[in-house]
Amino acid sequence: MNYTQPSGPIPAEFLLIGLSWIQNQKLGVSFLFLVMYMMVILGNCTMIILIWTDHRLHKPMHVYIALLSLVDLSLSTAVVPKLLVILWFDSNGINSYACVTQMYFIYTMSGLESSLFALMALDRYIAVCHPLRHSTIMTPSFISKTVIFVVIQCAIVILPLPIMTANLTFCKPNIIYQSYCEFVEIISQTCGDLSQFVICMDLQVCLITGVDNVLIVFSYVNIFRVVQKLQSPEARWKTLNTCSAHAIMLSLHYISTALPLLIFNFSPNPPLNIKFLPAITTFLVVPLINPIVFGLKTKEFQEGLKRLYWRRLLTNKIIKP
Repeated sequence: MNYTQPSGPIPAEFLLIGLSWIQNQKLGVSFLFLVMYMMVILGNCTMIILIWTDHRLHKPMHVYIALLSLVDLSLSTAVVPKLLVILWFDSNGINSYACVTQMYFIYTMSGLESSLFALMALDRYIAVCHPLRHSTIMTPSFISKTVIFVVIQCAIVILPLPIMTANLTFCKPNIIYQSYCEFVEIISQTCGDLSQFVICMDLQVCLITGVDNVLIVFSYVNIFRVVQKLQSPEARWKTLNTCSAHAIMLSLHYISTALPLLIFNFSPNPPLNIKFLPAITTFLVVPLINPIVFGLKTKEFQEGLKRLYWRRLLTNKIIKP
């Protein structure tokens, strides 16, 4: 393994050695990753196509789910193909600017995912707490404006991160002990004052994750207040069930986000196979589970899949002579 120890600007490339612990099982592991990645593509593309083509699913919550599927698909695609290249061809080098670009894309998509969960929580809050005003508040115009806003917000707020990273002074070996370009791993190779980075990260957390969490907590606190006031257990269960899919995926999102912190608390210098766990969870497991949960927990999607199946079946019969 060739590596350099620069003392100056960003090196020409970084070496991703987060998968070096996989030795004789590379073919089997790569096959597993490939199958999971294909299932991610199939599940999320099905969700996007179903919502796009079925006018009965053109509801605020479903639109946000389609966008979440697009974000999950993008996150997985940003990381998994490079993992497969490393396992198949032992090509663990990545151009430094491609690395910084990947880092920017990952954190932008992660911020957008958090914002979409917050918008979905807002939709559930209005549907449960103000059902008569839901159609007048959650209009197509409102949905478009909120989506455009969170996309621009995440893109702009995260932008200083790669710019500042590319202009740092690097003085340690260009080795990243991870399977993708993780921000913490990159700046750990730098020297000098990182106080600007700390301020930048604090602002990013407050502007994106902090605001999203406040909105999510506000929404669910008020939802639970309304549920407690319902007299019928059946009414309580029905109301909570409308939020169940979102609550499950929100829990998985928080678990995958908190996993690196939990690992660091129990093992400040974990082995590479343990450090790889958050990556596989974030970029493969969660994107794979998301469409399954929404498909199983949402009756509209089950009915939509049936309509899509019969529509395709009838189309094929009409086309065939």
